[in-house]
Amino acid sequence: MELYNYDILSQLVGEDVLLKDGQDQIVVLEVAEVNKGKLDGDEWEAFSVILNGKKEYSLPQGIFTLSHEKFGDVSLFLSPNSETEYETVVTRKR
Repeated sequence: MELYNYDILSQLVGEDVLLKDGQDQIVVLEVAEVNKGKLDGDEWEAFSVILNGKKEYSLPQGIFTLSHEKFGDVSLFLSPNSETEYETVVTRKR
């Protein structure tokens, strides 16, 4: 999880990440935005990641495994913002 951070994710805008759903299907999502959160500072790391998918495969909210060679495999809670847009939010003590 430590490699899934703002610095690495902000370099991946426009790149694809792989998501494994509950039935072991692989879904490709594009990193669209990486935004610092209000709590981000010396004590806390806070950021959100907006991911874009395709209409053909709609995901419910839940915990999924995301994969990319830069951060490895990480399980995160994913929320849909629309039919094709998803978001993860990370807030953790540094």
